[in-house]
Amino acid sequence: MFETFLKNRKQLGRHTKKAKKMGKMKRAFLIALSSLLITLIVLLGCGYFFVSHVFNLIETPSNEEWSDSDADIAPSDQVADKVTNIALFGIDTRKDSNKGRSDSIIILSIDRKHDKIKLSSIARDSYVNIDGHGKDKINHAYAFGGPKLAVKTLNQNYDMDITDYVTVNFYGLIDIIDEMGGVTLDVDTAEKNFINSHVPEMQSQGHPCEYLSEAGTQTLSGAQALSYARNRSTGGDIERGNRQKEVLNALYEKLSGKTSISQLMKVAETALKHCETSLTSGEITQLAAWYLKASPSIENFSLPTQSCNPKSGRDCFINGVWYYIYDLDIATKELHAFIEEPKAEDQTIEETAS
Repeated sequence: MFETFLKNRKQLGRHTKKAKKMGKMKRAFLIALSSLLITLIVLLGCGYFFVSHVFNLIETPSNEEWSDSDADIAPSDQVADKVTNIALFGIDTRKDSNKGRSDSIIILSIDRKHDKIKLSSIARDSYVNIDGHGKDKINHAYAFGGPKLAVKTLNQNYDMDITDYVTVNFYGLIDIIDEMGGVTLDVDTAEKNFINSHVPEMQSQGHPCEYLSEAGTQTLSGAQALSYARNRSTGGDIERGNRQKEVLNALYEKLSGKTSISQLMKVAETALKHCETSLTSGEITQLAAWYLKASPSIENFSLPTQSCNPKSGRDCFINGVWYYIYDLDIATKELHAFIEEPKAEDQTIEETAS
């Protein structure tokens, strides 16, 4: 009996570590994708006549699907013209669809006062209240009620004032990479075999994908590159995260090498086909204009932190399901401190009062 108990404790420990590593990898992946999205938004400000065409490619919700009044916006001390918060959802679906659970969640804050873009990632397994569904993983909110409920869940649990969102389908990377003529990666034998084992799956989904004849440095198509990035059979989650960063770095290098405005716009056109957003064309243009003028720095933040007292081991399981359980009050304070950057004198007053 005692031996069985010890065995279960070890298994729970491994499960917790694996879940944390996976969460970090997915957060890093969406942060990189968010940076790409920001870059593409900026490109839209470069050509007015082309912009009007590209905006028509972005999927926008109907009035029934999205309304600011449904977002349950919390009162905020933020200055409206200084900080704008936008929810970014990464949907890892196997079909060309923006339906499903949001496996990556980031709050993108446009801080005009400090000329910063702040990316706050929320762990997908965070245990929160979802209106009408009780306590559950925060990524289930998108599956239950789309972006409307997902944004409402962020606002209610983290005292936010989000009114807009952008959803990105990870599988859109296939078309983006193909539009750029592929990406150059160094593939070892085990990675080659993994890519080849997923060729039938990619082909069945309508993505052109060829078998690799040898290992080594070579140009991969979009489908091959996505299979490469999804591989956790070779080296586990840590190596999968490294492969994802390699793909994105190769993508950035390819993007930076496209000096032609028409080429850049073509990539933007392809990328935005895989986006859904409540932002209007005017709002996107304003963001692009601010980005070009301010040249903002980018800062990252992730929840939960250790200060949020995240639970571990058996305390993370409810009815046999693993959750990321932590103090939401502390998380909310830390999130707002990061986004709003309270003045030094305000912090002094607060410390004195406490």
